[in-house]
Amino acid sequence: MTPAHILLVDDEPSLLLTVGDQLRLEGYEVTPAKTGEEAIQAMRHQTPDLIILDISMPGMTGLALLKKLSGPDGKPHYPILIFTARANMEPFFKTTAVEGFLPKTSDPTQLLAEVKRILLKTRKEAHNVPPPSGPKPRRTVLILEDDPTLNMRLKTSFTIAGYETLTITDGHALAQTLQSHSPSVILLKSLLSGTTGNAIAASLADYTTARGISVILYDASGIHKPGDKFVNVTKFVPSNLPADLLKATAALLS
Repeated sequence: MTPAHILLVDDEPSLLLTVGDQLRLEGYEVTPAKTGEEAIQAMRHQTPDLIILDISMPGMTGLALLKKLSGPDGKPHYPILIFTARANMEPFFKTTAVEGFLPKTSDPTQLLAEVKRILLKTRKEAHNVPPPSGPKPRRTVLILEDDPTLNMRLKTSFTIAGYETLTITDGHALAQTLQSHSPSVILLKSLLSGTTGNAIAASLADYTTARGISVILYDASGIHKPGDKFVNVTKFVPSNLPADLLKATAALLS
């Protein structure tokens, strides 16, 4: 199984070093970020399975980053564990949709246990989305995702949910794939290297093999909003979480 990727966001170099080492010893892949701006830049290259987030940081604070990573409903697009010296903020975060809260005075074993709990919970939620029901034929889903870790997570989640799942990592492979397969749904990541998912969606009008295929455009960066309009896009999902994309796909195929 691919190791979980954790984005550790804190302005304390010593904490980035010690906590990062503890997490790596547990088998996790860790990306450190000293600021909110660095965290956003890191997410353009790799999608985290969990973000461990400090609150008090120079520049973009943890609260500002949390808001940027959340949808209009206030729900973060990523699992987030708040890890802060401001222990008095725990009641506030109990009213938000973050996955957990720990003060920095916690024992290292408490942090590792909370990380494990959150990762098990989020993976279980992704895998427990019910498959298509009834005697319908197995539906095929084509996913264009250029992040290898998320590509594998999506493929695994959709396969477990009962879909025939095809994955590609760039737009150049789309035409060839559509010549040999007829997916029911195409999932397109919005921000891709060298292009965008909405540009690829617009180009599908040139493919006779793409007619009648539903297209889901997804984006966890917060750049696009649910009300934005896109050409040849059936549904926009402001998230890259497998559970959210499975739910949107099932709704289109119901």
